[in-house]
Amino acid sequence: MGFFRRSSTAPGSETKDQTVQTDGPLGPTGRPLHPVGAYFEAAFRRFGINIGGYLLAALACGLLPLSGALVNSAISAPEGVELFIFFLGFTLGNVLLLVLSTVLVSGGLRDRLGSIGIVCVVTALIGAALAALHPVILIVLYPLIAFPPIVVTSGDAEGLRALVVGARTTLRWFKRTYACMFGVALVAVAVWFGFTILLSPLQSDLQRSVAFAITTLLVWPVAALVFRNLYGDVTGRLVINASPKEDERRRDLLKRRTKQAKQSRERIRRVRDE
Repeated sequence: MGFFRRSSTAPGSETKDQTVQTDGPLGPTGRPLHPVGAYFEAAFRRFGINIGGYLLAALACGLLPLSGALVNSAISAPEGVELFIFFLGFTLGNVLLLVLSTVLVSGGLRDRLGSIGIVCVVTALIGAALAALHPVILIVLYPLIAFPPIVVTSGDAEGLRALVVGARTTLRWFKRTYACMFGVALVAVAVWFGFTILLSPLQSDLQRSVAFAITTLLVWPVAALVFRNLYGDVTGRLVINASPKEDERRRDLLKRRTKQAKQSRERIRRVRDE
């Protein structure tokens, strides 16, 4: 059951943040949750610290959709089958990256390898089927694909039960989950649009393919870290390192509340003395 015990500024690890939170919505443990923006801030910070490692992991997982594309070019199959093969590799690659990003802080991969393998295959098949119908469907239902690998890797559920836990997490924290989904989509569109313009000298088909590949390599790790942070926060086992401004704001807020409490006690004492 050990998921995020610590957070860190070192690549692939996490250091515990001692900042006391005093405001915000409460999680299941009674601890105030971080704002959604903190998930992205922590994700970008960790991605930047270990950008080489995350890009290498994304590149390794990206070999799966590339293999699917190569298989499609080597066989003659109906369009629906070709889409399913490609999206099967694409979804499986993304799911594996979610597992890798979670293993960095949860450990215990060997003990959960069987359950992780089952969940990865099942979620990849579901994702491929949804995307083959229309990619937008997969985007809308992406949290149902993203949470189960994180759940099973963290040790919160075994086998297919992780799918149920992932769906419950999505429903219980619906607004927070889809706020993260909207943010990831904005990041993906911005990256894709920027590289599409940058690669405009290339032929249109090559331009789209290269822009899609680069966007995938950059957005996959960010999405994995964001959803990893979200799940850890709502389960009460992840403390996100606050930025200096956020840390200072929280200390100032705590200092003001402490001062107000002291003044209130003094007023009560004076009234009692009178």
